[in-house]
Amino acid sequence: MRTSDESNAMFCSCLLKHTNFDGKRILDIGCGNGDLVKYIARNYSPASVIGVEPFLEDWGVEECEEDNWCIVSGNAHNLAFDDECFDLVISFSTFEHIADIRKALSEIRRVLRPFGKFYTEFMPVWTSAAGHHFVDSMQSWWNSEHITLIPPWGHLYMSEKEMHSYLVSEHVDNDLIEKIVKHIYHTNIINRYTRTDLVNCIMGSGMVIKHYEERISFNRLGMITGEKESELTDVILQSIQNTPYLVTDLGVVGMRVCLEKYKEIKSRSGGAI
Repeated sequence: MRTSDESNAMFCSCLLKHTNFDGKRILDIGCGNGDLVKYIARNYSPASVIGVEPFLEDWGVEECEEDNWCIVSGNAHNLAFDDECFDLVISFSTFEHIADIRKALSEIRRVLRPFGKFYTEFMPVWTSAAGHHFVDSMQSWWNSEHITLIPPWGHLYMSEKEMHSYLVSEHVDNDLIEKIVKHIYHTNIINRYTRTDLVNCIMGSGMVIKHYEERISFNRLGMITGEKESELTDVILQSIQNTPYLVTDLGVVGMRVCLEKYKEIKSRSGGAI
């Protein structure tokens, strides 16, 4: 979540291994409350930073701007910008929420200038142990107690009825049960892309992969506390094997990706190759 300069500094530190902000026109997709936009504008020397967010009201934010940054309402599927107008597109903790990743990557490629880069970090992937992404509020960090109420990978192999019965048996508060069940089985804010789905989208983006990194964890609390003890039991493996999901996807909790748009080369016939 974008709630502190510390998390923004960590994101920028990783990004700066692949590119820089100096003099660049930057687009931040899924900017949330705009903290990262303001952090980059304040601490670096970009030409401008534009943040787009489809749920500004939920973040308690309105469209606003200052000298070298602005925050506007916008959707990754249909970016309201001209072709080839950004040097750098970034996205932090957003790609697990975008409904159509292929469309979003196509739009990113469209608005990037030749040799422009796209950099993203996101988690949790739907097929990870806590990939259901249950939190009480958009503006609160993960609740470890709530995550451990939900069985590891249970959102992948348990039916809605089974999940409800399990939570009742664990004496979970009824209101919280309803929130959990509604979120896992009926929310539209998680895209449910598997790790394999995401890799295929990245490979088919039409951009060159400059960096690809997977964060691995077989524990629900791995991305929060760094807990390393595996929760993947033989019983869970057998349960997953009875679903459409691949067991090879289960350990990938997040991704860091840097893509680059290459300039189209014209063939002798005049068409792009």
